[in-house]
Amino acid sequence: MQQELTPDLVLEHVAKALGVPTEEITHSESLLDQGMDSIRLMSLVERWRAHGIETDFATLAEEPTLQAWQKILTNHRPT
Repeated sequence: MQQELTPDLVLEHVAKALGVPTEEITHSESLLDQGMDSIRLMSLVERWRAHGIETDFATLAEEPTLQAWQKILTNHRPT
């Protein structure tokens, strides 16, 4: 069984994808400005789908901040 996707877990996944400590992620700044690229984002989408969260690249790219992603991802019930 997958671990519940919490805001802290989203932060951990993003930090790991960017290769930085969680403390270096700015919640309200664009993740694109923090090093996120399309390949990393697609790997995160696949990871979160494995948690049962139906999301896609376009939805997350529309507002690429950790704050927005935490809200989007943790408000969805697993499928």
